[in-house]
Amino acid sequence: MQEIKRSSVDTIKQLLKLFPCVAILGARQVGKSTIINQLLPGIPVFDLEDEDVYNRIKKDISFFLKQQSSAIAIDEAQLLPQLFPALRVFIDKNRNKNGQFLLTGSSSPELLKNISESLAGRIAIYELSTFNLQESWQTKQSTFYNIILQKKWSKLDSLKTHISLQQLHTSCVYGGYPEPFFKRAKSSFFELWMKNYFKTYIERDVRNLFPSLNLDTYKRFIHMLSFSICDCMNLLKIAKTLSVSQPSVHSYLEIATGTFLWRALPSFTKNPKKRVIKSPKGYIRDTGLICHLLKIKTVDDLLSHPLFGSIWEAFIIENILKTLDQYLITYDVCHYRTRDNAEIDLILDSSKGIIPVEIKSGSTFRPEHITTLERFIKENNCSIGFLVNASDKVARLSEKIYQIPAGCL
Repeated sequence: MQEIKRSSVDTIKQLLKLFPCVAILGARQVGKSTIINQLLPGIPVFDLEDEDVYNRIKKDISFFLKQQSSAIAIDEAQLLPQLFPALRVFIDKNRNKNGQFLLTGSSSPELLKNISESLAGRIAIYELSTFNLQESWQTKQSTFYNIILQKKWSKLDSLKTHISLQQLHTSCVYGGYPEPFFKRAKSSFFELWMKNYFKTYIERDVRNLFPSLNLDTYKRFIHMLSFSICDCMNLLKIAKTLSVSQPSVHSYLEIATGTFLWRALPSFTKNPKKRVIKSPKGYIRDTGLICHLLKIKTVDDLLSHPLFGSIWEAFIIENILKTLDQYLITYDVCHYRTRDNAEIDLILDSSKGIIPVEIKSGSTFRPEHITTLERFIKENNCSIGFLVNASDKVARLSEKIYQIPAGCL
């Protein structure tokens, strides 16, 4: 499989210039180990899943660190919790030297706890996601995101679609994990890869992180989530179905979120005049995994599936957020739904302002698609709002609302 340069490389290089240590976190198989060579070619890499390497470093961590004369990478750093306080001591002896250590790791409560307790102020954390659309189809970076950051709305009219609707639907079915996406043409490979990935996630990662967890119940919970894509969560209903307590369901959601499987979107509640539904909604972050769990195997299966609209919404939201992360802009991500069923799929809230985004899977615009957008923009003094759909051209739908084809993302 051809190695694709990750679009996050320049962002992480920037962090290495600013901090003594950078940690790249993310789900398994998103390319954390591969990106090390793209960031710092030839850098010594110590993989803690290698038993010999693990034992050698663990024997005397301080001695190991003192032997390093240049920057190093430590892969799967969460496997050695004692590493983090030793790193703090070592870094503090030469605090002004940045880019000394590059760590990678799969998320775990213990890993984040060690980072926050031992390396606060000394480390930058970056989440490496699955492939975005640019990486999957090897296209140029869309100017859409620069326009948002610079608030130069007049440039929206010049946006062009870089990805066809067929390509978008293909990415929606196969997701963004590199290996299954690029080997999708091989008979049965995608299905077998996803089956084994999910099995490993449950029986290895979750078992190791949460040894007392009932794995069969948690597995059923994940299957239930695949039918609840982009819908407000009813924890009580889920608890009754699984025959567990509501706090247990809350814990399951925290596990799914912390292992990068699930993204939760809280409710937008900044407008006190509106009676909003405060329940969060969310989605399994990789639509390839969603389609596997729902037994969707082809684009035709996807387009005819009753949950296609919800899967498409999750697909668009995740790709927007993946790309925005590369710009190191802090933003809150919410959804908006009122008691009278007025709804907006995505609210981006940052120092750049509040941007509402409505998402539709069809290509035809109807005026009722932007009724809630117009009202929300007026009530919250937004400078812009977007309707993202499957159309083929940018169009200005009202004074502050633009239609953006998904192919422009």
